Amino acid sequence: MENKNTFWQSERGKAIIKLGLWMIFIAILIAVVIFSDNSSEDIKLTPTEEETTNTETENYEFTNYNDMIDKLLLYNYEYTYTITTLDSKYIYTGWKNNNQDLGFKEDTNGITKYFIDETGSYRINLDNRELITDLYSNFDASYLNLSMLFDNLSEYLYSVEKNADVRTITYDKEGYQVTVITDTENITNINITVDTTTYDLEFTKIGECATIVFTD
Repeated sequence: MENKNTFWQSERGKAIIKLGLWMIFIAILIAVVIFSDNSSEDIKLTPTEEETTNTETENYEFTNYNDMIDKLLLYNYEYTYTITTLDSKYIYTGWKNNNQDLGFKEDTNGITKYFIDETGSYRINLDNRELITDLYSNFDASYLNLSMLFDNLSEYLYSVEKNADVRTITYDKEGYQVTVITDTENITNINITVDTTTYDLEFTKIGECATIVFTD
């Protein structure tokens, strides 16, 4: 019978030892690879500071709503009015100052330059003006009278929703719906829906608009 020490020193014994060492090495290598993969997954699942959502929201202070209304009615501003009826669309772009309007009307018939003061509405052609009566003839222009609009709404309750620095004020008056949108300082939009007609009134540069100068 072959001695154990002699067996391990033989060629067969040495081969078995080498095979065992290789199997141990391969097992260690597999274990390292599996551990590395698990570690990588753990790292990926851990959000970085940039990936973490900041749930804190900044608090904004809004000017009193009635003060915003007074400012819009008393001061000058630039505007874009988009009126959409069932079959037509009209865009009025201009500025208002000292109860005077100067702007452009755009519809399917082209573009009209107009001027409005206490004496009426005029079509402007170079330095000449012609009295017209059809500037707002295809819809109810009373909804463009902001003083009348807010006076009519003053008796109605409204809901308020704030989203960051935007405040949405919604009236649901019988006959029509009105949404007023403000930033922290000014009214920026008034949206009115009456039957099949919508009035989208946009205001910018409130209190900053240049004085209108028009001479015959």
